[in-house]
Formats: sequence, C-alpha cells, structure tokens
Amino acid sequence: MESPGGHGGSHGEEEGDLSLSPEAARMLREMALREGEDPDLPEELLRSNDQLQQDEMLALEAIYGDKIHIFDEKARPRSFQIQVHCEIPDGISVSAEPSQCVDDDDPNNQLLNNFSVEHLAPLALTCLMPPSYPSHRPPYLTLGVQWLDNVKVSSLCHMLDSIWAQQPGQEVVYEWVQWLQSSMLSHLGFDDGIVIRPPDDSMVGPVDVRVVGEILPVEDVVQRLISYNEEKCHESFLTGLHACMICFCEYTGVGFVKLPCQHYFCQRCMETYSRMHVNEGTVLQLVCPDDKCEGFVPPNLLQRLLGHADFERWEKLMLQKALDSMDDLAYCPRCGTACLEDEDKAQCSNCLFYFCTRCRDPCHIGRGCIILTPEEKLLTLEERKKVRRLSKGEVSMITTLANEIFSIREVLSSSVPCPRCGIAISRVSGCDHMCCKKCGKHFNYALARRDNVSAMDFIEEDEAQKEPVMGLSLSARQYPCPRCRKPHSKIGNNNHLVCGACQTHYCALCRKVVRKSSEHYGPRGCRQHTVDPSEVAQAGTTNKDDESGSELV
Repeated sequence: MESPGGHGGSHGEEEGDLSLSPEAARMLREMALREGEDPDLPEELLRSNDQLQQDEMLALEAIYGDKIHIFDEKARPRSFQIQVHCEIPDGISVSAEPSQCVDDDDPNNQLLNNFSVEHLAPLALTCLMPPSYPSHRPPYLTLGVQWLDNVKVSSLCHMLDSIWAQQPGQEVVYEWVQWLQSSMLSHLGFDDGIVIRPPDDSMVGPVDVRVVGEILPVEDVVQRLISYNEEKCHESFLTGLHACMICFCEYTGVGFVKLPCQHYFCQRCMETYSRMHVNEGTVLQLVCPDDKCEGFVPPNLLQRLLGHADFERWEKLMLQKALDSMDDLAYCPRCGTACLEDEDKAQCSNCLFYFCTRCRDPCHIGRGCIILTPEEKLLTLEERKKVRRLSKGEVSMITTLANEIFSIREVLSSSVPCPRCGIAISRVSGCDHMCCKKCGKHFNYALARRDNVSAMDFIEEDEAQKEPVMGLSLSARQYPCPRCRKPHSKIGNNNHLVCGACQTHYCALCRKVVRKSSEHYGPRGCRQHTVDPSEVAQAGTTNKDDESGSELV
C-alpha cells in the first residue's frame, strides 16, 4: 500500500495555518496497516470500486474546487484533504474562558473574551480510499480542528462513522462534508455561541486516534480565530460593491481606502481630501472624514495618498504644529531657528544670539524685561518728538516701527483672538461661526468679540495707572467708544477720537458721539486739545486754567 504523500499539499497552509497533511498522512498509513489487507474481492468488483472512487473524486473537485487537495493523483490508494467551512450566515458569538483553573463559585470565573465572527477557521478532513471502498469499507479519515478540544473532535469522528453505518456500500465523503458544514455546531451544542474552554483533567474523555493536531492555549485559539475572521472579511470587502460616503459612487472594495476606525472612502475622494488639508495647512484636521469620527489617518496610508512631495510638506507642517504647541519653545528673531526657553531667555544654536523670549530683544543684563504694548510704543514715539534730531538711519527705523504698530492696531481693532491659540481672526462676511485655520478651533465670532471688549474695559483703569516706561511721559489713559466700548488712547493732546472698530467719532472729555467737529468743539463746547492730568503731574506743573477747562500751552 502506497503512503499518501506525492506532490505535497500547500493549500492547507494558506487556510489559517491549519494544514495537517504530514501528520494526517502518517496516521492514515498506520491505521491502514493496523486494519490489515483488504478482503479478497473479485477483480470486477475492484474495478467497479476504482471507477466509483474516480467518479467521486471528480465530483468533489467540481464542488469544492480549491478547498480540496489531492496528494498524488496517480498514487493508489487515493488520498486527499478537504478544508471544511462551517456555515454561519449571520455570524456567531465566541466566548473564551481564562486559561487558569478556578472554582465554579469564584466570581472571577467569568468569560475572558467575547467577540463575534463571520467566518470560522476551517476543519481539515483527510481521507484515504482503500480498494474495498465503497463496497465494503469506508475511507480512512483523520479530523483536525484547532479551535476545539480533542474530546469534541472525537465526537465528530464518531458521528461520521454513524453516517457511513446508515448507508453502507455508497459513496460517503460528500455526506460527511455536508454534515460538518451544516450540522456540526448544533451537534456540539453551539447553537447560541461557541465557548472555548481550556483543557481540564476533570472533563477529559476518550480521545479518538483519528484526532489530529496539538492542544493550543485559549489565548492562541482566540487570536487565530480573530485573525482568520479579519482576513476573510477583508477578502469579502475587496470583492463586494460599496458606496463612498463622500461622492456616493459605487466601486468594488479594491477601489476603497479603509481607515483603522473601519470607515472607508473611495481612493479619489481620500486623495482630494488629504491634499486639500495639506495645501491649506490644516493638517491637524486631517482625520477620518466621517462627521461623528475623529479617527487618525496612518502616515503610511498618507504617503500612498499624497505622493512624495505633498507627504514631505505634511511632515514639515506636523513638525511645525508640534513645535508651536510646546510652551518652552521660542524662535530666534534673527534666523528663525527653534530654541528652548529657560526662564524667559534663550540662546540660538545656529547664530548664538542670546535674546529675551518676551520682547525678542537682546537679553537684558541686570534688569528685568519691560514689555510695552503697541499703543505705548506708538505714543512713546509721538511724545518724544525727537525724530527730526535723529540720524537718517534711525528715522527710517522708527518710521518702519510706527507703520508696523499702526498696522497691528488696525488689525486688532477689527479682529478677535482665537480662544485656543490667540491668533487674530477677522470676519469678512458670512455668519458668526468661525474656524481657526491654525488650530482648528470652532467658536462664535460675536461672543468672542463681546468678551474681548469686556475684558479690555476691565483693564482700562489699570492701564491708565501704569508707570511711565523709561522715564517718558505716556498718555496711557484709555477712552472707550460710547457705542462698542472699544478703548482707545489720545493721539497727543487731541480729544477727538475715531473708533477703529465701528468708525464712530467721539470726544474723549464727554464721551459723546461727535457728528460735527465745528459744533461740538469751541467756546461753548468741549476743548479739542487738553493735556491729561496724569501728564501734568509727571511734568511737575500746575495750571489753574486746566482746572477750569482751559487749554494748557
């Protein structure tokens, strides 16, 4: 009798690493030797059996296709292995108990894992057809199921024997496979779900010699079931039709991109979506496009979607966002290199510039940093009135600074800071719902503007009482607009102010709206030019005319 083994069966290794062909072939050979030689049969009956076996093999190949593997088509007796898949059209729940032995009354004796699967790892049914099959003997068989214990697999072997006993003298392999596919779970009591238990000596029963396979720990069994189910679900996804939730077009699964959160979108939409965020710089918002999901998009997937150039830009933007979020990071005012801050001081590793991180000027030696607001800097330049005496280079520098401060004031007067990152945001048109392009924060523009104005009203008196910086006379007093409450400072001694936020003209003395300057200012109205009392006190001068409202000269 030739041993089964010929041109090797590799298909079983692709089906969840359940190939039992070498061990099964050895066991079948040993069983055939133990049974002894087949009974002496007439030559005509042997030819009839051989023809029936050949016809059955052709039928099995036609029905099961790549699920059957013939070891050697020319060898006699014939031997083969079939991967049998249990039918679970609606899926089935799987529960696994912990490996350690515990008492039944112990509350910790609970199910370790609970999950559902749509595909179960297959059974390996290996058969050898003796010359006396099907007239006198059934095929020799071995059965291997790595997610079942040996006692349960033994009960399956006995059930296959009973099926042959009910119809002796007929081809039985197809009946075996059909019963395993449709009735195996019910026979084992798994109608409501599969329970995987660790080996227990108290529950050990007779094990059939035809059971093949090693006993695996519960954790390994669970991992194999999960991995096999995920692999088969992915194969089903690739061959099925699905609708993209962005463009609502239908494609096969191979045209989709599936994210770790299990949401999937077509390749074209994901490429457009990813490049849009990279081009706009909103890389922190490059997450799952589903409205109710903020799952991340893996970098290896982004590299495939974006291409080399855009992926490099994404990496740079992500690095910049990470650096901007660090509280102890500052950028060198000379070369722009990122530096680590140490108690409001930092030294650039590139140009070795040692600077103050608060005002970005060279580090103050022997004294603390005194920060001037843009308004204070502008008023300092105007009050000093020394631009004419400076050299040409200094005049150019101060003029540039004044222009910059004026621009900052105009921007701040018509914008609100982002509640998260503080960047100034202006509303050009549309509703009050705003989204910061830097950090992605959503907020209400009207509420943020109101809160910002209220906060400036609270600090108005504190700002007015600040000490003059560097011994200069500053008009630090603030005058809020009567309409929008936006505070403003006087330019020189002029009491006529214009609100940069709502463009309202008003008087700093009476805080009323000025419609015509010629009617509001004059002998019977307010003085258009007066000096603030704080400046008079700093200058050490007194003037009785100031108390009566007359202009100081």
